Amino acid sequence: MSSHSTGESVTVEPDNVRRFEQSARDLQSALPEDAFALVEGVEERLLAVAKRAPAQLVAPAMESLTSGGKRLRPLLMALSAGMGEPEPEALLQAATAIEVLHTATLIHDDIVDGAATRRGEPTTVAAYGRGVAIATGDCLFAECFSDLAGIGDPRLVRAFSEASEGLAAGELEQYRADSAFVDLEAYLEHIRKKTAGLFKAACVAGGSLGGLSIRQIDGLASYGQALGLAFQMSDDVMDLVGKPGLMGKGIGTDLIEGTVTLPVIVALQEGDTETIQRVLVTPDPGPELLEAGIEAVLATDAIEKTEAWARREIDAALEDLELLPEGPERNFLEAVAAEVVGRDI
Repeated sequence: MSSHSTGESVTVEPDNVRRFEQSARDLQSALPEDAFALVEGVEERLLAVAKRAPAQLVAPAMESLTSGGKRLRPLLMALSAGMGEPEPEALLQAATAIEVLHTATLIHDDIVDGAATRRGEPTTVAAYGRGVAIATGDCLFAECFSDLAGIGDPRLVRAFSEASEGLAAGELEQYRADSAFVDLEAYLEHIRKKTAGLFKAACVAGGSLGGLSIRQIDGLASYGQALGLAFQMSDDVMDLVGKPGLMGKGIGTDLIEGTVTLPVIVALQEGDTETIQRVLVTPDPGPELLEAGIEAVLATDAIEKTEAWARREIDAALEDLELLPEGPERNFLEAVAAEVVGRDI
């Protein structure tokens, strides 16, 4: 599904995004029983994946796989599959595989970004060094596709492979980008690959395992992509106004790393361009310069316009769900989408 152009801004309180992160696990109490059991099963399987790693990688694999997180991708897969009739063991294997893949990408992202912490804890690269971190990420990638091979469904391999290719390309584009001059289309293409790709893959894989029709799987694919885009845009807002550590990083981390996000792109067009660009191109900007950059962004309508765009993506996601059969799984997918931007449905 194509993204939508900016238009009239809608003010969305940052607390709505904050509430989504804080209540993600609380939402699980309202899950359909089968989906809840699958997410619990994924937690157990992740421990087994870590223990299968080579001896010197068991500790970093265990820490990275059990460090928390919303397990949103396995959840999306479980709910998508639950609208059909999936084979339980294949679904559990695939749901575990997508969380392992997600974790591997986080490890590699932290290596490229030189990140010191994630979710308030040292990253794998910070704790164990570059060599061990690379090996741990590679090991988890291998485990992911080993699980998929065991299922024997080429549709899943294709979905995961396309998502992995997009993740690699997206990270490389971010790494090569000239921070002060990234345009809107480049940003959107980046987050389609880096964030929305795995959301889409989770939904497509779930629908395939559930035996849904091609039209229904296409609807799930569009939902997953729109949800992923909105999720990333909300994360971008949290980087500027959120509570440090809540999204796994501190305030202004994107600016410090020279990463251009949607609110920054809007602010570059509307506000104190010189100050914002100076933060983006300065290696390790000090607290005063960083604060000036954040204030320059917040002095514009960038936050409101970013939240408005995220809401439009969510509206599109909810519309795509109308192709799916009514029931508790669809209701929960609607609730997940609504929680991303605090939208009442």
